[in-house]
This record gives sequence, structure tokens and C-alpha cells, in this order.
Amino acid sequence: MTAVLYVLKAAIWIWRFDAMYKQSMNVVKGVGLGVAAGAAVAAVSSAMMNGGKKSAKARTKEMRRSTAKAVHTVGQLIDGVENMLK
Repeated sequence: MTAVLYVLKAAIWIWRFDAMYKQSMNVVKGVGLGVAAGAAVAAVSSAMMNGGKKSAKARTKEMRRSTAKAVHTVGQLIDGVENMLK
């Protein structure tokens, strides 16, 4: 009977660990999305404030490029954190 209890305790422990892991990954993804949204807002507002002598088309192209770089960097950051938590 005690062996059954040990197996049951181990199964519950593994289930709790799995649930905690999934919750931590959700938190990491949420933080990453928040950082990406903040970076996108900062890039757009910075580009709008620094109008300068560039045409609207050139500013739009530059914003797309910088936003794409920011999104790519955040994706790499999230992947790195996920690999550390595994």
C-alpha cells in the first residue's frame, strides 16, 4: 500500500511541476508581448517626432524596418528565456 502512495505522490509532484512550468511560460510570453508592444509604440512615436526632412514614404519604410528588427529581437529574447527554463 505504501508503494502505491509513493507512486501517487510522485505523479502529483510531476503534475504540479508541469502546471508551474506552463504558467511560467505564459508569464514569459506575456512579458515578451508587452515589451514588443512598448518597442513598437516607442519606434512609431520616435519616428513621428523626428520628422526632419525625410519624406513620409521614407519614414514609413524606416519605421517598418526598425519595428521588424525590434519584433525579431524580442522573439529571440523569448526563445532564449524558454530554453533557459527547460
